[in-house]
Amino acid sequence: MSRPVSGHTTIVAADGAVRLRFDRLAVRVTRGADAGKEVELGADEVRVGTHPSNQLALTDPTVSRFHLRLRGDERGVRAIDLDSANGTCVGGLRVRDVYVGDGTVLELGDTAIELRRLAEAGEVELPADEVFGELVGRSTAMRRVFVAARRAAASNATVLVLGETGTGKDLLARAIHRESARARGPFVVFDCGAAAPSLVESALFGHVRGAFTNADSDRPGVFEQAHGGTLFLDEIGELPPALQPKLLRALEAGTVQRLGAMQPVSVDVRVIAATHRDLRAEVDAEHFRADLYYRLAVLALELPPLRDRDGDIPILAAHFARAVLGRSGGDLAWLRPHLDDVFGALRNQPWPGNVRELRNAVERAIALADPDALAGDPLARLVELRQSLRRTRRTRLPLETARAEFDREYLRDLLTESGNDLRAAAELAGVHPKSLERLIRRYQLQRG
Repeated sequence: MSRPVSGHTTIVAADGAVRLRFDRLAVRVTRGADAGKEVELGADEVRVGTHPSNQLALTDPTVSRFHLRLRGDERGVRAIDLDSANGTCVGGLRVRDVYVGDGTVLELGDTAIELRRLAEAGEVELPADEVFGELVGRSTAMRRVFVAARRAAASNATVLVLGETGTGKDLLARAIHRESARARGPFVVFDCGAAAPSLVESALFGHVRGAFTNADSDRPGVFEQAHGGTLFLDEIGELPPALQPKLLRALEAGTVQRLGAMQPVSVDVRVIAATHRDLRAEVDAEHFRADLYYRLAVLALELPPLRDRDGDIPILAAHFARAVLGRSGGDLAWLRPHLDDVFGALRNQPWPGNVRELRNAVERAIALADPDALAGDPLARLVELRQSLRRTRRTRLPLETARAEFDREYLRDLLTESGNDLRAAAELAGVHPKSLERLIRRYQLQRG
């Protein structure tokens, strides 16, 4: 019978240093072609599969290339099946995501793996600050992301940002750019899933006059536009298969060739790609090129969903509240001592939309709160915020409010996608720039 393994514990020392303490586990193959093979699970995750990039690489043909991941969090150690062909079983039951303990045996195809706790616990240092760019979090998961992101910012390597929709992948990419040596250069955004398939190649690499119908002038692609800076390829998992080898060639050679041009052009670009898809599973299913995946994932960062960092919800909610309330001016120091009192109940809410949905909920609660109460003394503001949050989470929105919320979210995404370029955003939206500017002012959105 397996015994539980304690979760990761964050320790704040008197000098302000933050350390992560964790149980160390031996992950040992006890049955199958690789019997006797062993790796250690510590602060970082262990991936299991037949691809040689896995920390525990197996030769069993009944095991998928990317079969299983083992990772620790505040609650313990999780075994997460990566949509493998033959599944992962514990005690004869097929599992998808389960907490495991000392003595647990995992069955993968014809292979069995046992987890055993090692005698001494491990400890690593974490950053003391709770902010990286516009990202906020004090959870272990987010602090570890911040450590990896700062390492990424200090290098020029290609970065792949993974995470569910709404976790803040674009914010992480921008923060890495701003902390990097390329901060003075451009930050160009291209959404691989937003452009028509027939226009993606031209958008990426550019074209010369006459290259195709309506190509009435030379036009650089986003690679050339990002020269000297960073190119953020959002939703890279949506890139058409026919263009994947061309992107790989551009990354390898550091050159691009415009459609219709005779000679390639050299570009100095750092690429950050992002996707909500599990690209390893896409590679397994042969929907995404393995060589392109490994070229993109020189440094891979994964943003956790909000359900895996529920301790961050009060400070995130307060962060959003301060941003909204701060637009009207005034001292917000009163809010900090009461974060848990006002926003603590949000921990118990499901957040399928992740951080984006939480932000919308806070902004909606403030928008629907009694203005007189919000203009009163700190106690009145606290009471009204708490009551408004409770009301908005319990009832459906009026149609007009729901439409306004949609418009606000659409405009935010539009500005992000266009790099806060008003004309480019207006072109994407199919409206006049002045009309778009009026909408931006109406919803009190900030450009850049």
